[in-house]
Amino acid sequence: MPSPKLKLNLYQKLLGLDHAQFSLIQHEDAIVAIVYEVIEPSGKKLILKICEQERHFLREVYFLEALKDKIPVPQILQAIEPNSKRHGAILMEYLPGQVLNKETLTCELAEKAGYQLARLHLNSEKGYGDLISKDSLTQDPKADLIQRFEEGLDECEAHLPSSLLNECRHYFHTHLYLLELADGPCIIHRDFRPGNLLANKNKLLGIIDWASARAGFAQEDFSSLEMGEWSTQASIQAAFLSGYETIRPIPRYQELMPLLKLSRSAAILGYLYRKGIYHKSSAKLHQSHLNFLKTFIEA
Repeated sequence: MPSPKLKLNLYQKLLGLDHAQFSLIQHEDAIVAIVYEVIEPSGKKLILKICEQERHFLREVYFLEALKDKIPVPQILQAIEPNSKRHGAILMEYLPGQVLNKETLTCELAEKAGYQLARLHLNSEKGYGDLISKDSLTQDPKADLIQRFEEGLDECEAHLPSSLLNECRHYFHTHLYLLELADGPCIIHRDFRPGNLLANKNKLLGIIDWASARAGFAQEDFSSLEMGEWSTQASIQAAFLSGYETIRPIPRYQELMPLLKLSRSAAILGYLYRKGIYHKSSAKLHQSHLNFLKTFIEA
């Protein structure tokens, strides 16, 4: 199937936006979809997200619809189902803010982010797994995490030494007993970090990128916080946790964190290798998680 970039005119026609202007939104974290800012002749702004994988499209639609009255997420205006000739695409409202980063993140915004994450975790589910295929949900958090971890490592096999992967597997499987602490099943984002938050003047406008979300355990959404993807400032982390505990108790995540960090890095590296972008636009992300794996095993 041709690249979504080459078929933009198809989406323009299907959405009735032939006379609108489309500008590709580029940032280093955009690795699972192609996103355009759309400006209609009237000046109204929209967002078009084209998902190259069907399951990413289905999850985006599922969670944006399921959460629209519960936490701040963009509203879906129109969705184009994928088929053999095109990728799935979502036309959504434009939120007038900027994607956060470590430099723009304030204690006030961190507190609001923690508050919204806790509200997300209030959404209980009947089992662990992918909510776009509810028949496959399991009552065992270990089974779901094992499947995702092994998928990630399998995708790394052609690129990383077998000795490193074997050490990762050994640690992972000998520490699965820690999942007795799992706080779930509930809806989790799985990539909850500043790069997926839109804000304007210390107001948190929306949580974006739901392609990896699922029914899991709350501790998993603390991985990015503990891996330094939010900030190295203790005040930011304290504010985040303060916001969270105004809604629900902070889950016991510290004991689980080595296991979850390992799983997160394996998943990210596996995805980058599968997509073939580990040495291109995502080289920095790749090196960061590869360094983590090596340091983790040597520790």
